[in-house]
Amino acid sequence: MSDWLAWLLLALAAVGIVVLGWWLLIATEGVYLGRRVVAWLYDLYAHRYDDVKNYLREYEHRYLAQPIMDKIAPHQSPLVLDVATGTGRLPLALCRHPHFQGRVVGVDLSRRMLRYATVALTVFDSRVTFIWASAEKLPFPDASFDVVTCLEALEFMTSPRAVLAEMVRVLRPGGLLLVTQRINTRLMPGKTWSAGQFQTVLAELGVDDAQAQIWQVDYRKVWGHKAGAAPVCGARPVAEVLRCPRCRQALLEQQADEWCCPHCGARAAVGGDGVIELFPLES
Repeated sequence: MSDWLAWLLLALAAVGIVVLGWWLLIATEGVYLGRRVVAWLYDLYAHRYDDVKNYLREYEHRYLAQPIMDKIAPHQSPLVLDVATGTGRLPLALCRHPHFQGRVVGVDLSRRMLRYATVALTVFDSRVTFIWASAEKLPFPDASFDVVTCLEALEFMTSPRAVLAEMVRVLRPGGLLLVTQRINTRLMPGKTWSAGQFQTVLAELGVDDAQAQIWQVDYRKVWGHKAGAAPVCGARPVAEVLRCPRCRQALLEQQADEWCCPHCGARAAVGGDGVIELFPLES
């Protein structure tokens, strides 16, 4: 083999490695490498996330907070769960809404994203609780929330269907579900659904009358209600819905700077930023 051919093959191999690395770590945000890699990448990116996204306050009000308030009217004090809350985008939009009187619980697997979320919502800390936990094992009893949301995150989950099933489980019958469907799917084979597939999955999980709505270049918003009807949960304290992720048998009880399970004795710390750290209990 001539020297130039050897160098050409090495160059092609190097380019291939770079492209593969870009696809695995940047384009698909680590999803094919497992949820811990995804969380690690978001931890690395947390300090720049809001600057890069540059969410406009008026758009967040118009396309997120106001439609949610319209769909749950006349109720103004819902208990809301935001799955994969990141830096608190949706909790912030809701808390800024002049008529919102409810409470929001934000769950995420990236601990550093949650740290930045607590900073962004400092003035609303009495109305928002952030929890370090995975979306596949939501630490709440059935039918605990009036509204459950998940924005731009399902395709980055190890098992999107399992996450959807958990979201529907903790939503009360008649409650509002808001999720997003990625429509730019070229780089994420096996991690996204067509519009028809998404509607089928939601129907199978017990979501009635799911309606897709044009939103962004890469995403649609999808609204639906859990089948059935139940009384409004209302803005209850998190202590009334926070279940032990280890034994899943009892609600956690707050004691000083930790939450304790009266059934199995598990203990979850509360970080200096106020985040309830349940993820270590899941393993």
